[in-house]
Amino acid sequence: MAYASVVSLAQTLEQLSTRIPGLFSDPKIQSLSASLDYFKAFLDDSSKSSYYHQENIKDLVGKSRDALNEAENIIELKICEIHQRGNEDLVGSLVPVVQKIELLREELVLSLETCTSHDHDIEPTEDHFETRLGSPSRPSFNANLENNVVGLDDDLEKVIERLLGYSSEREVVAITGMGGIGKTTLAKKAYDYPRVRSRFDVHAWVTVSREYGMRRLLLSLVRCIPGMTTDKLVEKTEDQLAESLYRKLKDRRYLIVIDDIWSTKVWDDVTRCFPDDDNGSRIILTSRLKDVAAYANPDSPLHEMGVLSLDDSWKLLSIKVFGVNDLCPSELEDIGKQIAERCGGLPLAILVVAGHLSKISRRRESWIIVAKTVNSVVANDPDKCLGVLGMSYNYLSNHLKPCFLSMGAFPEDFEIKARTLIQVWVAEGFLKAERVKSLEKVAEECLEDLISRNLIMIRKRRFNGEIRSCGIHDLLRDLSLREAQKEKFLHVTSTRYVSNFLAQRNEGRGFSFLSNISLNDSSELSSHVTRSMFFWGKLLISAPPHRQISLFASFKHIRVLAIFSHMFPAFPAEITQLTHLRYLWIQSNGGLPASVSHLYNLQTLVFQQPELYYMHKTLVLPRDIWNMTQLRRLRLLSGNYLSKPKRSTTTDDVLGLSNLEELSHLCFSSCTEEVFSCLPNIRKLSILDAASDDASEYLKNLVHLEKLETLKCICYGQKRLTLSNWCASLTSVKRLVLSGCLLLSEDMASLAALPNLEVLKLRDNEFEGCAWTLSDEDEFSQLKFLLLSEPRLVNWEAGSVNFPNLQKLVLRKCIRLEEIPLDIGEICTLEMIELICCSSSAQNSANEIREEQESMGNSCLDIRVYADDDESSSLFDFWRAVMSYVKK
Repeated sequence: MAYASVVSLAQTLEQLSTRIPGLFSDPKIQSLSASLDYFKAFLDDSSKSSYYHQENIKDLVGKSRDALNEAENIIELKICEIHQRGNEDLVGSLVPVVQKIELLREELVLSLETCTSHDHDIEPTEDHFETRLGSPSRPSFNANLENNVVGLDDDLEKVIERLLGYSSEREVVAITGMGGIGKTTLAKKAYDYPRVRSRFDVHAWVTVSREYGMRRLLLSLVRCIPGMTTDKLVEKTEDQLAESLYRKLKDRRYLIVIDDIWSTKVWDDVTRCFPDDDNGSRIILTSRLKDVAAYANPDSPLHEMGVLSLDDSWKLLSIKVFGVNDLCPSELEDIGKQIAERCGGLPLAILVVAGHLSKISRRRESWIIVAKTVNSVVANDPDKCLGVLGMSYNYLSNHLKPCFLSMGAFPEDFEIKARTLIQVWVAEGFLKAERVKSLEKVAEECLEDLISRNLIMIRKRRFNGEIRSCGIHDLLRDLSLREAQKEKFLHVTSTRYVSNFLAQRNEGRGFSFLSNISLNDSSELSSHVTRSMFFWGKLLISAPPHRQISLFASFKHIRVLAIFSHMFPAFPAEITQLTHLRYLWIQSNGGLPASVSHLYNLQTLVFQQPELYYMHKTLVLPRDIWNMTQLRRLRLLSGNYLSKPKRSTTTDDVLGLSNLEELSHLCFSSCTEEVFSCLPNIRKLSILDAASDDASEYLKNLVHLEKLETLKCICYGQKRLTLSNWCASLTSVKRLVLSGCLLLSEDMASLAALPNLEVLKLRDNEFEGCAWTLSDEDEFSQLKFLLLSEPRLVNWEAGSVNFPNLQKLVLRKCIRLEEIPLDIGEICTLEMIELICCSSSAQNSANEIREEQESMGNSCLDIRVYADDDESSSLFDFWRAVMSYVKK
């Protein structure tokens, strides 16, 4: 992908300029920088232009991408040499490739000039906006959805209720959802509903689509109005048409559907034509883009359509294959339901597959083949399903396309941790830095943007609305894989023998291996383009010792290396030579070698040592880790010991990890003032160790972490940790997790006084006297979320005054708790109480709270009781998901 190459090279040049002062004063570097600016400007504009889709232009863009990759490879190699040996002749090495880029730029300029000279400003026909009086008409396959209302009953009821509501104000009913979900079908059914038709004086429907012209849109709407003479409409100006439409709608109750809207500008242009006469007029708007749908009326809720349930999916498939009156033969029903499930609840996909099933024999063997190849069936009809979904991808701005394409690296139906995805995007180097935002913030906004466009689905949210995990529909994943392969951006395979696969695709930017792979001989492989590799299965090594694991050493420019499932007996030395790595996930039974510090560009290191973790052993980190100045996240499964900082060999200054923001499972003896003073920007810290007599003394040093926002303190063993002498110093902490502690009443009062505490999770703690009694002075003023999990707690006395801003209360395995304080229900901000595997008396008290609140007219408090416990620690969610995938 050319855009990713442009942004990546710009970042690499910026990185190099910090090592070579005055770099951008050199003419050749200035020329390269100017070419980057040109290519970026062209690509940003090409999404709105037809030129980019012409073969000669696409060919030039592809050649430019390859030349930019070549330039970046040269620069990265020189960065390594500069790091190892000092200054090198960078500019001299770049001269040939810079000249090549200059020629490609000139050729692209000439080609564009030629295109422009042959470009005629022919006004598109008025049929561009497919409109008929009071009825939608769309040439896409979506039109075939109109007669299928299976699973839409609830949606239809809600939309009709809003259309027939008593509000006299003009209201916009915005329907949003992914392509092929049935938005137009739902709008059409509501539009044609008899009671709706009879309520309104005027009915009009216009389908906008991506290409947009205001004059044609107005003509389409005006022609829908009864009594309008159309003979002289084409002679009117845009303003005259808008005025005519406004006058014809004035003082009349109208229902207008604006279908398939892609831009807020459409609404800005057309809204002036819709008078608000306080007579109950309604506008239905459909869009794949949530921000566009919400823009028309921010104060009204969006109607967000979801995928069909399995029952509705099967019902729709069965009706389309066998008809309304015939039943599916019993020998086909179970396999038919599997086929329906594989469609992922997307009506458009179900219809495509149903069309295929209608053409083949109704034999079980034939249907079994379809069940195994549902995605292929859909992909073989690209003008229908993938063509519809492809519109969403084609409409993306260039900075979002690599983010979407990278989703294909994760297995089908995989639940992706949002922070993992964000860290990978940052490490890949295709995000453009913004002056006032961190790259992590840019990545978060890209994720939210793709979600608002219904290209990524939220799987889980945190209580405060933050995205915890996400996923992608199978068909959208297929679309991303197709486009990624076309752009040489990402190649995904389940092939076991990878040597030939890699050799044939040595220009791929990324690779994802979904199954176990055999590394019998990869010593001859090499790629200067590859930036990311994901391994989801085990590495089956059958090569002789001198050729083992040589695969990693063959990709010297790699930035993201994630080996999720393979357990190395020792940390591979070859990986420590990949000096451009920014993100590394690896498992090993051995420790981290001192040579890991050679990875001086590394930003995120996830190192799993299950054997140490389960045996409660501590990993001793190499002291050279203090040399890794770019490190931002150090996530370790086992407890670890971080020695005191080193001194620089050149300046005698104490080295510090000034960029480190996250550090997991530090042991108590590393919690020293000497260590913490060299970690000035830590925001997230977890401590894992056996409680000891001197633990509290070590934890006093947390006061030196002035930016600390999240703290987890997990103690194991027979002894309990007390909070005395240290918990009161956590004034900056917003999220606190405590496990294995003895909670004294005075310590709980200190916790209540923490000024910024918003989330408190208490797991497996012992309360003094098995009681937690809060006085009126003990006020958790900012607390929004409280979890009590497996506490040694019988009596709990508290009231609304203690938790004035609490939003969610979760009680898990509180088997000895007698009751929830009744006054908890009086907290005006409380939205939910959740009980999982709690005592019957605690459940009874929850029901009493519900009944009391309902009797007082408070129906907003949601109380849920579960008998099963499916809690999973966020620390292991992703790892467990990987293991689950591997075992399939």
